[in-house]
Amino acid sequence: MATVYYSDPLFDEAYSKIPEESRRMSAHSFAIAAHISEILERKGWSKTDLAIAMGKKNAEISKWMSGQHNFTIATIAKIEAVLGEDIISVKKYRKPVSGYSQMHESGRRYLSEKGRPGYGKTQK
Repeated sequence: MATVYYSDPLFDEAYSKIPEESRRMSAHSFAIAAHISEILERKGWSKTDLAIAMGKKNAEISKWMSGQHNFTIATIAKIEAVLGEDIISVKKYRKPVSGYSQMHESGRRYLSEKGRPGYGKTQK
């Protein structure tokens, strides 16, 4: 028997009005909290253990773990340092990004032609 899913049209309308960036931010926050929770479970740590290790109050850790906290890179780095594991990973591109990796002989990188010496001057 096939599962039938029902979606309320009012919910769908309200959901469609949420900006994509807000949906992504929320999804990332929940994913980070879930990953921290998995690491704690694997280490046999409680939220209290994490609070003690980080010098934080239990209430703050509980807020983080609710999935509704807006994590900063600094906070994530501190949690990673205490846990000794990465929480997030960023894909590192091996291929130079057009316009960014161009190195001038002066050793400076320029994001656009505008910053380059001689930009806007006519060539003879």
